[in-house]
Amino acid sequence: NSPLALFLQVFTFIPGPLSKTANARGIDTSSEGLKLKREITKTETQCTEDRHPVGQFCCRLCPPGTKKAADCTSDENETHCVPCKEGNEYTDKQHYSSQCRRCTFCDAGHGLEVERNCTRTQDTKCRCKSNFYCSSPVCEHCDPCIRCEHGIIEECTPTSNTKCKEEITGSSANLLWLLLLLPFGGLVLGLCIYKKYFRNNRSCHGYTFPRSETEGEPPNFSDVEFSKHIPKITEIMTINEVREFVRKNGVPEAKIDDIKNDNQQDTGEQKVQLLRSWYQLNGKKNACQIFIKSLEEDNFKAYSQKVQDIFWADVRSNQENSNSTSENERQSLA
Repeated sequence: NSPLALFLQVFTFIPGPLSKTANARGIDTSSEGLKLKREITKTETQCTEDRHPVGQFCCRLCPPGTKKAADCTSDENETHCVPCKEGNEYTDKQHYSSQCRRCTFCDAGHGLEVERNCTRTQDTKCRCKSNFYCSSPVCEHCDPCIRCEHGIIEECTPTSNTKCKEEITGSSANLLWLLLLLPFGGLVLGLCIYKKYFRNNRSCHGYTFPRSETEGEPPNFSDVEFSKHIPKITEIMTINEVREFVRKNGVPEAKIDDIKNDNQQDTGEQKVQLLRSWYQLNGKKNACQIFIKSLEEDNFKAYSQKVQDIFWADVRSNQENSNSTSENERQSLA
């Protein structure tokens, strides 16, 4: 208990409380900073459903039919919203975007028409035009309803194609056609029919009859120019069927896309260009026979007879012109 020992005890006691006080103050300062940070985060995350967090403020959402022009500057200050362009833009619910949505365009070239006009608060509603249909859930274009030549089972609707009665095809159709000609052909035509079916003689006085499908050989259309009948063929096939046909028969996908992009507003022209591309790819020789054979092999057999009817009409026209020319020459010689 000497004075020196007492002095040393007092000296070691003082720094302890001072150090603890300083540490305590440091912890208090850190807690205040954490508390302030939590308050800011709370402001940003606790905005109501009709407000959007912008910094430390909760800005009110823009109502349907408008878009954001400027943020709010306080919780009490409203967001500055402006209307969308009527007939061109819309928004159908509350949002915090500076852009409106563009109204959908109903493309008449794809068989669509407007069912409900676009407003600031709702988009355009499209539907298929009369005599067009679309079976897809999301319809980007409608196809023309087919026309039935032998009766209708079910009428065409906006979501389904016409269902037709089955037509008489093949040898039965050829036989019926020949029987109808009997009253007008008399004995000469009857003799030609007899030779055609029983003696395999296909010609009578310069007239050539269609080949029966039962003979197992394709029709001979070597003298028919395929390219001039392309517009007629496109009238009986839809754009999707033409695309599927040319895709299966060698036309490159890039070429199909180019034709679609170059003629977006005209599906009829698309079909013509697609078939011309197929024609150029397969060459001119025997194009008609190749086309008919490809139809039957690619599950388009329903169109085979219709296409043959188009070609036969050309054959008959050429033969009638040839017979008329021969008769004129014979009379001039006489």
